[in-house]
Amino acid sequence: MCLGLSAASRQTGAPGARGARAGVEIGAPGAPLGTIVFPTSGTPAAQRDFLRGVAWLHSFGYEDAIEAFRAAQRREPQFAMAYWGEAMCFNQPLWFHEDVSQGRAALGRLGPTPQARAAKAPTRRERMYLSAVESLYGEGDKRLRYQAYSNAMASIVSEFPADEEAQAFHALSLLALLPRGDAALPLREKAGAIAEGVFRRNAKHPGAAHYILHAYDHRTLAPRALTAARMYATIAPAASHALHMPAHTFLQLGYWDEAAATDQASWDASVAWAARKGLSTASRDFHSLTWLHYEAIQQGRFAKASEALRLVEDAMKVVTPAGQPGGHHYADSEIGRVSGPLALRNDRGSMRARSVIESERWGDMKGQSSFDNIDELFALGMSAAKLGDLARAESAIKLCREAAAPAQEAGLREQAAIMATELEALVAFAKGRHAEAFEAMDRATGLQARMPQPIGRPYPVKGADELYGELLLEAGRAREAIVWFERALARTPNRSRAVLGLARARAKAGDTAGSVRAYKQFLANWKQADPGLPEIRQARAVIGRK
Repeated sequence: MCLGLSAASRQTGAPGARGARAGVEIGAPGAPLGTIVFPTSGTPAAQRDFLRGVAWLHSFGYEDAIEAFRAAQRREPQFAMAYWGEAMCFNQPLWFHEDVSQGRAALGRLGPTPQARAAKAPTRRERMYLSAVESLYGEGDKRLRYQAYSNAMASIVSEFPADEEAQAFHALSLLALLPRGDAALPLREKAGAIAEGVFRRNAKHPGAAHYILHAYDHRTLAPRALTAARMYATIAPAASHALHMPAHTFLQLGYWDEAAATDQASWDASVAWAARKGLSTASRDFHSLTWLHYEAIQQGRFAKASEALRLVEDAMKVVTPAGQPGGHHYADSEIGRVSGPLALRNDRGSMRARSVIESERWGDMKGQSSFDNIDELFALGMSAAKLGDLARAESAIKLCREAAAPAQEAGLREQAAIMATELEALVAFAKGRHAEAFEAMDRATGLQARMPQPIGRPYPVKGADELYGELLLEAGRAREAIVWFERALARTPNRSRAVLGLARARAKAGDTAGSVRAYKQFLANWKQADPGLPEIRQARAVIGRK
């Protein structure tokens, strides 16, 4: 491990604390984790482990963070902040996962009560950090605990305005309180501004860059995250999540090459991490792999997408049926890192669905009778409608309607309702009842408009605006189709199928210049595409290239 101080280091830490105000560079040679300033009262040896833990914590490398904090505890059993750090690892608000009992247990090893634990923190600042995490794992409703924790972090910032770590963790605490959809924009901007302040002073701070990306993970804010996105992967390349997070910004903006490159690096880092730890393939970061699958499709790299799908299927062979999914997408480990069978099956279903829908290889699902999730169910129904098997498509509609029942989680319920309505439109269109089909698409697009803007891969798995444009184009109503493809691209920038649809619609509408512009954009997206794809031949023919 390489822990070096810059030449400008000065011992000007918080009162009663040891540590340099200049940033401490953390990480192994060739695998940095970032630079942070977090003076504490720990001994130098314990402080080194502590800082390593904090750096991993900022990049959501929770397993490595726990190891580091426990190493600090072994070096100095009364080091209060080492127990604070370990407890923080069991709260993963942006992954919608927490383990209150584990967090309380970590604190309990420092002392039996909050008062006993506070007595072991020699400075007021450290006692305030402990008090903050105590509120995070206190009694009561999750939302109230999260709010109390955020308030406590704001108090630390107020009393110690130079404490960059307090500012970074305060920004993260605000992100844990985000309401759904555009109602979150004011809080996103507040959290982003706090993180940006830290980032301006320390461009290698892993938490500042990371939390900027989460704060601005919204269609209207994403351009403000580009600098941090392009920095974060270089700040902490040892952390697979740090390599993945820039894809949030790149995907929001439709920068497919950059998104695919950073998710490929993230996946590769997770493979190396699991091998280094001697863990099974199910411990790899399948979250970044599912994103890579989507990004490869946007590049026209369907063979690459198939390879990603095979990796998920291989992992499913080593996961026991007894495993259960936990948190965001992991299960079966101390912090919920190992992908459970249901999580992997859900990944497989969505990946299969996207592969078929985006390639339009409807025959790939002919005769398939099972599905892993509602995305794959929709793909089966869409394939059936396209192949003329309308009874099968109507069966898929019935099942989608059941998934749209009020008892379901809100996001799934909304997606299921949209997809059922899309399938109704496809069936009506296949029967030649175009007016009925377009009435259904009006309902589907209305439902989709009420959903929050997509973060990451768009849902539903086939956007209603894009499908509306495709059906209008097929019905010979090219000018109307243009409107819907443009709406699709406003919601999901630079999606290759929507760009292609826009190019085709403009050509049919007689807008040659507009069609050529769109086809050129499509070819730019697909410059690494698999050879021999008919879409490329069509685009080149229109713009006059051989």
